[in-house]
Amino acid sequence: MSGDTNPIEKDRVARSFLRGMPTYEEQAVVQRLVNEQLIGLLESLGRNRYIRILEVGSCTGMFSRLLYETFSPEQFFLNDLVPEFFQTVKKKLVTAEGASILPLFGDIEHLELPEALDLVASSSTFQWLEDLQRFFAKVHQALAEGGVFAFSMFGEETYYEIKELTGAGLRYPSFALVRDQVAENFKILHADIDRDHLHFDHPREVLGHIRATGVGGVGGFNWTPRRYERFVGDYQDRFSTEQGVMLSYVSYVFIAQKRGA
Repeated sequence: MSGDTNPIEKDRVARSFLRGMPTYEEQAVVQRLVNEQLIGLLESLGRNRYIRILEVGSCTGMFSRLLYETFSPEQFFLNDLVPEFFQTVKKKLVTAEGASILPLFGDIEHLELPEALDLVASSSTFQWLEDLQRFFAKVHQALAEGGVFAFSMFGEETYYEIKELTGAGLRYPSFALVRDQVAENFKILHADIDRDHLHFDHPREVLGHIRATGVGGVGGFNWTPRRYERFVGDYQDRFSTEQGVMLSYVSYVFIAQKRGA
């Protein structure tokens, strides 16, 4: 993601998301909101169809279904680290005659992308990539002239409360850095930061929510009974509100268009 981050253990990420598959959609409240925002922004461009779409990070298919139903692609390439998600996503898509759902599973940073894409879209995924600048250039090369690049990713201060108390979690690139890297190859049509807060009755529910959305344990924090007890007490002391204990999400949202060479 940036030069000072530790390498992301993508195999561990994949296992965590696979474990979280049964509970992901129930718990992925912020992800659902961002999905809908991305679709709305794409619709505002006035284009009602994209023939060749690549989605990066399909997960269980919440965003996939919105993309497919809104823009009716003839070829819809699905990518995720977890190959087991393909059948889950495919079941959610009612395929039109002559349309194809094409799996492209694996680490997107090391896969060859399809050519002449009209839209590359991704929601809440790019925080897992290690070299955004290189990947953005790769997307630019894969898009047709005038093609659109739409994505959200979690950013700085996501899970702020967890990091404050445990020191564990991803290091996110700054919004300014991501914006500048996108601008190297694309005309930016929309760039914004969204902040959301979820509330829970107890800190254990915060941890359960994180596990249920697939990212539990990724930070590598070593829990012990004493650490857990201290975590609960500190969380309640520092992050309680009238609605319950708080958990922060920050999303970067971008819509961009390919510039000519």
